[in-house]
Amino acid sequence: HKIKDFDPDYRAHFDNDDVIGFDLYSGDDKIGSVDDVLVDDNGAFRYFVINTGLWVLGKKVLMPIAQGRIVYADRRVYANNLSKSQVESLPE
Repeated sequence: HKIKDFDPDYRAHFDNDDVIGFDLYSGDDKIGSVDDVLVDDNGAFRYFVINTGLWVLGKKVLMPIAQGRIVYADRRVYANNLSKSQVESLPE
């Protein structure tokens, strides 16, 4: 489920913070940005929906939550050593 569909007031659980719109980086390379978050039937985070922008021709892919690290102060999600070829092979 898209997080907004699962809980329209989801930001209230995170001190009104939101990872949607955060930039996604692998090392020093900007991969894209977080378009959405997918949760399971219990509301547990499962995937980031990543818009790869120009890095992989505007493709939207699913990246497992465990593969990223959220840094609210930077407004970024850092992928754990994700290469361009790995991004290209992520499911759309």
